[in-house]
Amino acid sequence: MHKILVAEDDILLATLHEITLREAGFDVLICRDGEQALEAMDAFDPDLLITDFLMPRMNGGDLIRATRRRRGARTAVLLASGRDEHLLQDDERGDARLEKPISPARLLGAVRALEARWPQAA
Repeated sequence: MHKILVAEDDILLATLHEITLREAGFDVLICRDGEQALEAMDAFDPDLLITDFLMPRMNGGDLIRATRRRRGARTAVLLASGRDEHLLQDDERGDARLEKPISPARLLGAVRALEARWPQAA
């Protein structure tokens, strides 16, 4: 089973992401901000990080940079945000991007598109 770490401060959206992804067979961990997600990163060992951009304590751009330093390309990154793409630095973009609002179908489609690059489960 593939693991997905979700960093999202909107509780309703985080819950919707969790339900969508769990029903699709993924192991999901929800974190309320970037700092909490970074703290959970090594123990949870996710295949995919889904992160919002604007969050308390650590924004999504900082989380993406920290994830790349810590994990390299082992963890794919999906930026799920309403942040204007032109305001993003190159190292804040992740591997893919979904603009809010995000429906469950769009979320699952983006995750499935990234899934091909994950290592096969043992």
